Amino acid sequence: MSVNAVSAVSHSYSAMAASSSASSRSITTSNAMDANQFMQLLMAQLTHQDPLEPMNNTEMLTQFSQLNSLQELRDIRTTLEAVSVSNQTTYLASLIGKMVKASRSDGKTIEGVVTGVETSQDKPQLLIGDERVDLSNVQEIQGDVS
Repeated sequence: MSVNAVSAVSHSYSAMAASSSASSRSITTSNAMDANQFMQLLMAQLTHQDPLEPMNNTEMLTQFSQLNSLQELRDIRTTLEAVSVSNQTTYLASLIGKMVKASRSDGKTIEGVVTGVETSQDKPQLLIGDERVDLSNVQEIQGDVS
């Protein structure tokens, strides 16, 4: 057993624990430690810990709790994003048949009757003729066109 390997694992584990509580508010999925990586790190630390100074149970439970809370927050965020897209799609569908004025990405304005809604992208979009328009680009909505 190499002492360097133990201290490297312990250092990584300590850095993860310190950053876990500080970065839980601003964590991104690209650099987040997942549960499997956490468990591998924890098992490495428990396997190679100093028997005369074992890991504090309270600290370990706190870290497990933080990991569980972080996972729950991720699940809630995913659910809220799905609900948001659903609500936005429903609202956009209510605009079908209405006259809409919106800005395009080239700076020009498009005006026309909403003929449909497309949800194939991350953001649902209005169909005005052959054009697709994000809700954030809509400038004006008029009543039903008959």
